[in-house]
Amino acid sequence: GGVGGNDDGYAAANGSPGDGVKDRYSFAHGCLGGHLLSGEESFILERRSDDSVWYGVRTFSRPAHPLALASYPIVRVLQRRFARDSTRAMAEGMAE
Repeated sequence: GGVGGNDDGYAAANGSPGDGVKDRYSFAHGCLGGHLLSGEESFILERRSDDSVWYGVRTFSRPAHPLALASYPIVRVLQRRFARDSTRAMAEGMAE
């Protein structure tokens, strides 16, 4: 099966979010003080008990500086594009 995504950024080869998790690898980073944005981004890769593989990117942010307010709508578009593109890259890597 291919990898699909849903609204919260998770993608799966098959299975459902309620399946048990065998392995989980994750990484998160956040913005430091003085950055134009305040927020965090996390990346999660799971192998479920049915051997399906799930990948998720979660991002939350808000402008932390007046200059960031004007460009924030563009930032959100770029964040969504990154989540979509990284999900696609993960799916292609799993298909190889």
